[in-house]
Amino acid sequence: MGITLFRRNSSAQTHEDLGAEDLRRLLEIERGQRLLLENAYEATVVALARALESKDSGTGAHSQRVQRYALELAAAVAPDLLGDASAEHGFLLHDVGKIGIPDSVLRKRGPLDADERRLMETHTLMGERMLSDVALLRGEGLKVVRSHHERWDGWGYPDRLLGDEIPIGARVFAVADTLDALTNDRPYRAAGSWDDACKVIASEAGAQFDPTVVDAFLERELAMRSLQREFAGLATLN
Repeated sequence: MGITLFRRNSSAQTHEDLGAEDLRRLLEIERGQRLLLENAYEATVVALARALESKDSGTGAHSQRVQRYALELAAAVAPDLLGDASAEHGFLLHDVGKIGIPDSVLRKRGPLDADERRLMETHTLMGERMLSDVALLRGEGLKVVRSHHERWDGWGYPDRLLGDEIPIGARVFAVADTLDALTNDRPYRAAGSWDDACKVIASEAGAQFDPTVVDAFLERELAMRSLQREFAGLATLN
């Protein structure tokens, strides 16, 4: 009787070991599939950003630069954003709605008239609609896409949000976006100097920008400038 019991227990243990091994294999397969999916998603995000760059010929590597600037600022004022893949991809795809803007407006070399400006301003809403079904962008990422042209004083678009009503990711991104816009060529003007861009950003604290984000920018200005030089070096190599 004891022998029979022992054999039964051994058999149960063997099945238990096999079950644990199968579970480990399933988990490994699941992790591998998740990694493949994440890599595919990342490749799609980058492809979308490059498609935008090819359409908006004045921006160069704008999306990649502002993403890095925004992450640098986020480390100082909103560290939680650094662990949010949605925010990181929102920084990269902030202007994806411009794919729906006619080239005659997007690449115009002179100032936009009132109708053209209203059309250009729709890119935030178009971008949000384009990305609304992308699960990994729901949350802070979509907020960045929609709200990155809001102003601290409430005179931005599309929602005229005021102060802390603006999502923190969009507030961070607004400074990064302006920094890159002022220091790189645009169809309607040549690039300005880094020092002049810093002065403009400092002067807009409490008006266009969240003063806390501006303070963080001024504290990290040397690190931000190092990023600019890094991108300039990569552009020279290419």
